[in-house]
Amino acid sequence: MILSLFVLIAFNLYTILLLRQVRFFDLVYFDALFLFLWAIGLVSIQIKKHIRNKKIDRARMDPCRIAGQFAPYIDQRIYAHDIRVLETRLRQEHERNSELKDHIDRIVHELKASLNTISLCDETTFHEPVRLATETMNRQLSQLLLLAKLETNIVDVQIQKADLRSLLHTSVKNNKYFLIHARFSIRIDCPAMTVYTDPEWLVYVFDQLLINAIKYRREPKIEITAFQDDQCTTIQVTDYGIGIPASDLDAVFEKGVIGRNVRSGSYRSTGMGLYFARAVLARLGGTIEAKSKCGAWTTFTIRLFHNENMDWLREAL
Repeated sequence: MILSLFVLIAFNLYTILLLRQVRFFDLVYFDALFLFLWAIGLVSIQIKKHIRNKKIDRARMDPCRIAGQFAPYIDQRIYAHDIRVLETRLRQEHERNSELKDHIDRIVHELKASLNTISLCDETTFHEPVRLATETMNRQLSQLLLLAKLETNIVDVQIQKADLRSLLHTSVKNNKYFLIHARFSIRIDCPAMTVYTDPEWLVYVFDQLLINAIKYRREPKIEITAFQDDQCTTIQVTDYGIGIPASDLDAVFEKGVIGRNVRSGSYRSTGMGLYFARAVLARLGGTIEAKSKCGAWTTFTIRLFHNENMDWLREAL
């Protein structure tokens, strides 16, 4: 609108100085008409602006997002409103997730207490099938506590200095009953090395790989190797079970995916173990991949990357 006034002034100067044949009355008439139309346009813009502001003020009372109603012209008030809406929803979701996690924690701890009571029974009266079922439920309940955190997005990652070999031994100890029951032999080639991670979550990933090796066993043997360089720590877990078909390798870490070997056999699987393992490693700044020969072996490779986010921790510890 301001530019149009400059154009009018320039036109008047051009007419007065160079077009002397134009009558002064005609020029005034043209200017008056132009200014009248300019005023109508200005008033129209102000009215539309007022109507839009009133509409925004009414919409800001809405508990839902409103940006879509005013796109593509969105101002700071609309952004501020939608940010408050999203923050409120996030806070409510976090509260619901916290309540769900607390509820699961209470139930799981009560069940584990009951199972521990059963485990104290005299060995002569504690039959092998009962003990196997008890150990299985105990392990599954422990995993449920961690999965409740993962699925409800309440993951308290506590990065700290840890000895990798000790974490591997902890995982083996967690699953020792099942490994002994299935007569597994385990070879761990892991020199003393330090990793910066959350020990509880990393042990959970190791547990998942051992559980899979036990569940899908063919030859009861597991080999674990680990090595370090300047970029990352690499852990390889190899089992000699039923293997994974090449067509399934890219999908085994997807949620709910069950490979053909599992679908066609007598193995029970939910397709969630490897999905959770990858999700946990993503929180820890790591990756996992699989290589396999169907009916022969499977190797899972975990990489924990060193990056600048860990530098302050290395210096502190």
